[in-house]
Amino acid sequence: MDSVGRALLPGHVLRAADQGRAPFPLGPKGLGTSAARIGRPSPSPASEPSRGSGVPALYCPGPVRVDEPLGAEVNERLLAWVRRVGIFPGQLDRVRACDYGRYAMLIHPDCDDPDRLLLAAQCMAALFAVDDYYCDDERTGSDTALVGNRLTLAQTALDPAYLVGSWGYQEQLEQTLTSDPVLVALRSYIDRVAGFATPAQVGRVRHETVAMFVAMNGEAGWRTTQTTPAVWEYLAARQVNSFLPCMTLIDVIGGYELPATLYAHPPVRRATMLAASASIVLNDLYSMAKESEPGIGDGGLPDVIAAERGCTTREAVHLSADYHDRLVHSFEAAHKELTATIPSPELWRYLDGLHAWLGGNHEWHATTGRYATSA
Repeated sequence: MDSVGRALLPGHVLRAADQGRAPFPLGPKGLGTSAARIGRPSPSPASEPSRGSGVPALYCPGPVRVDEPLGAEVNERLLAWVRRVGIFPGQLDRVRACDYGRYAMLIHPDCDDPDRLLLAAQCMAALFAVDDYYCDDERTGSDTALVGNRLTLAQTALDPAYLVGSWGYQEQLEQTLTSDPVLVALRSYIDRVAGFATPAQVGRVRHETVAMFVAMNGEAGWRTTQTTPAVWEYLAARQVNSFLPCMTLIDVIGGYELPATLYAHPPVRRATMLAASASIVLNDLYSMAKESEPGIGDGGLPDVIAAERGCTTREAVHLSADYHDRLVHSFEAAHKELTATIPSPELWRYLDGLHAWLGGNHEWHATTGRYATSA
């Protein structure tokens, strides 16, 4: 990496157009032509209303790459891993219908390697298992009184605790970590991250995931106290409890590294969090019908808006869609500004990756079986 990629070069402004932005460099496994198409963000037309979901048209980029055979290959590899680690027992057909392999293919269009894409699918499956079994779905054993304890152990699965002495504490911890399939999946996932990422990238993945666990615990407090948060409070928490931990894999799966100084740079952080918020507000809209079923009751932005404003659910859905669109517009404006002012090919590629991630995320939500209702 040249010196431009390592530092922000204070006071130096260089327009991206003057750099002659080239297509993404080849990753370690090589990329197909689909990756080259994402060199610049495409215009973001408002999408057509979703297929039978009741979600209004949203302003969102379309998917950059749709390669169904690649998605199917990743999905089959994921199912083998799910069987091995033991999450979602007896639900392999449901996991197949969720199609996390297709999700990985859609959100990482600069990678054609199914082994690297499997990492994104494992991230989705492991974190959705945390959500289902620990936080939201009483039908699978979640209990709000236990959320904090369970997420503390989940943190340990991602970031090992080192216990010393001859009293058997390390062995007792290991027994717990190997007896709970959710913890087994998390540890298997982070071990695979370490196989592709630098130590700094692994640390970033851990940090963003544990921060999500903190927000999950806070949301459990709302359910325990039967409190409906203010809209601003919900949105602030949801920014962290979003797809942000999955987005941290953008450069890992792409085969490059966004320098830590750039990832943590406040304007870059703002762009990342805008994209993360957009991803989860979209999720709230698509998951609303399923989460209204008995035993889940997680709610979402439309429910919080309806409670605060005293409006109808339909009105709250459209207000939520409008908020999503504002987030995407704000992200795209930040994307344009950062690309024009910071001369870093790694940053340009990361920002393009966030843009592509939003498009793939929308396509997956519109087609996955995860949010199919029992009705």
